[in-house]
Amino acid sequence: MKTRQILTPDVNHVHVVGIAGAGMSGIAAGLLDLNLRLSGSDLRATRATDRLEARGAEFHRGHSPANVSTADLVVHSAAVPADNEELQAAREQGIPITTRAAIIAELFNESCGVAIAGTHGKSTTSAMTATILRETGRNPSFLIGAPSPSLNGTNGRLHRGGWMVVEADEFDSAFLQYEPDIAVLTHLEPDHLDYFGSESQLMEAFATFVAKMPPDACLVVRGDIERLRLVTSESLGDPVWFGPGEIWDIRSYSPGSDGSAVEFQTPHGILACHLSLRGRHNAWNALAALIASTLAGVNADEAAEALESFAGAERRLQVRACAGGVCVVEDYAHHPTAVRAAIEAAREFTHTRLWAIYQPLLRSRTLDLIDDFASAFSGADRVTFAEIYSPPGRENGITVSASLLAERVRHPDATFEPSLDAIANSVSHHATDGDVILVMGPESITPLADRISKWANTRTAA
Repeated sequence: MKTRQILTPDVNHVHVVGIAGAGMSGIAAGLLDLNLRLSGSDLRATRATDRLEARGAEFHRGHSPANVSTADLVVHSAAVPADNEELQAAREQGIPITTRAAIIAELFNESCGVAIAGTHGKSTTSAMTATILRETGRNPSFLIGAPSPSLNGTNGRLHRGGWMVVEADEFDSAFLQYEPDIAVLTHLEPDHLDYFGSESQLMEAFATFVAKMPPDACLVVRGDIERLRLVTSESLGDPVWFGPGEIWDIRSYSPGSDGSAVEFQTPHGILACHLSLRGRHNAWNALAALIASTLAGVNADEAAEALESFAGAERRLQVRACAGGVCVVEDYAHHPTAVRAAIEAAREFTHTRLWAIYQPLLRSRTLDLIDDFASAFSGADRVTFAEIYSPPGRENGITVSASLLAERVRHPDATFEPSLDAIANSVSHHATDGDVILVMGPESITPLADRISKWANTRTAA
């Protein structure tokens, strides 16, 4: 199927609405690689917009019709409401409007494409795969939800042709536009029900993604996830399975002071690998990346060696500070399963107290998964909930506070604090030597992680 061309020769200036978002900042970085004039707008500046400005992008804080006046093309994410004033201005002026997913589809479908899909592990697995391809001389393009030091500190790089790794997001069914040569399904659990409406609709989207794959494409699937078994039951080819008891499996996992040592059982024999990351979930992500890379033609031993150079991804179990007797770790975890995995991995940093600080992302997700959230924090010694972050205009009419989580969670030491200032003050007064402080949630919680990290760096251990 031929993908509609959007980046035509007469497009010189692209404006990105919502440029600070994880996915939008990646496509923005990639468009700069294509030597396009780039501008963008968002409600707040972030590290991502700072990086883009440093490369020559024009950033506008706040939305205004004037921001699109010279644009040849306006790109937006599904999270941007249809009545956004910049989109309205573009319509009135006859400026073409498109989505991030459509831009990705145009570039991805003309490349040798690797799509990483699933409700957990997409960003890390995508970054690992891109790193392996890069370290072994494949010079991949990539669009990922988090920047990585191993990828020159960016989450987006584009050039025409060759290999391309994409984090294939299920939200708004964006991934249904992609035609991968290699696709990886990492996990599948109920999520984004505000968009899909039901678990069955989510499952149907994944089943459609599998069914739409080209007949000669390779499908890699985590075998112990029952929902993935169901959505791949009618795939045209035989999937490559990985997971417990599969031919691709984790033979041993040992956390250490500087990461983890893993032995992988593979069709190519035992591959030993030292990962800079902790957490068994990251070992599974690494195995998925190894499989995708070998399917792309990388020698298995070379892929494992390249994987050892992977230095992690931003806000994915990222160590922000280890000073003053405490360690501060930040993670994007926003689903109960991801929360459990982050807590389990953070336990590898300490034998003393683990203090989990969590800001939920979306009121709808909090309500949809409240029962699962109630048991997700049992591995922490202390839990503090920040107020829910909900993007402006996305969840009108849904009312719930994170205080409900504090009431419902099955934990003896769980509290709710209405402000980030209050949480920062609590940490500075009550943290003790040996504490690991795990800050989880969307990027709106990063200023708190910054503040606690700065405090840790000035703290004197007892």
